[in-house]
Amino acid sequence: MRFVFYLLLGFAYFSVHAAEDSIVLYPAYATHGGAGVLEGRVIAREAIRAPTAEDRKWANLRRNLGFLVNQERENAPVIVRLADRQWDTTTDKEGYFRVELRDLAGLTPGWHRIGGQVDQSSTETGLLVVPEANTLGLISDLDDTILVTEVNSARRMLANSLLRNPLQRQAVPGTAKLYRQLASRNADPAAAPIFYLSASPRQLHFSLETFLGHNGFPPGVLITKRVTNDETSEPLRDQIAYKKSRIEEILARVPHARFTLIGDDGERDPEIYHEIRALHPDRVDAIWIRRVDPDPKRPRISGQGDLDTLLRAD
Repeated sequence: MRFVFYLLLGFAYFSVHAAEDSIVLYPAYATHGGAGVLEGRVIAREAIRAPTAEDRKWANLRRNLGFLVNQERENAPVIVRLADRQWDTTTDKEGYFRVELRDLAGLTPGWHRIGGQVDQSSTETGLLVVPEANTLGLISDLDDTILVTEVNSARRMLANSLLRNPLQRQAVPGTAKLYRQLASRNADPAAAPIFYLSASPRQLHFSLETFLGHNGFPPGVLITKRVTNDETSEPLRDQIAYKKSRIEEILARVPHARFTLIGDDGERDPEIYHEIRALHPDRVDAIWIRRVDPDPKRPRISGQGDLDTLLRAD
């Protein structure tokens, strides 16, 4: 099986069309009247077929491995456009770029389309300008919180992650409806400050976005991990450092909102959320944890509710 894995990984690598560049943008966000941030990447264009609900395991494996292997473009000139505004930047040696979006005071609250271009390749993503009246936000983990991954079993985790596509992955029942209800507490539910914070690499960003849309989760900003071969990589194994830094950034950029934090106890979400609440007690509205750890002695932290109980009460 290991031989087949590396064989397919190599096949996915050499199937990339290196002649054309492709630009990828990740959803951006800002506070009304403030500044925002947009991140993206320039890579060689990949010939990867869109998923269908009928795809078989080997087709899914090939596609997922193809997402994981990229040929990045260093020092590529990138143009970012939003309405009548323009920002120019270049990619780093891993093909990534990050643009601070300033002078956004004239933008109306809500979702906007922001575009990026490199050579003849262009794309768009969403920019959420959070209205001042939207004061109740949500920060949610994905794996085993709303997306069944089974991280406590390496075999099942790999099968779920590599042998299924986003149209075949199972959502935790009731979570999409719950998240829509949480969004509806705001004056403008369509522009609720919702953040999906995943420890998955950005190479799988498209698959996670597809899963969220396919299963009816409310619009939000999906944040995935920058994984590279150099010192610019976000912590690969240190989930506490990664998630804490991202949550701190959200709190700083959306200073008027209080957040519900939702995660699971398969990894370190309870400890991360406990520390965030200790540091910012006035910014955390509630914490809900889905219990997936098979160890009955797994400590439970006071003040954190059981997500399954909340889902059953709905």
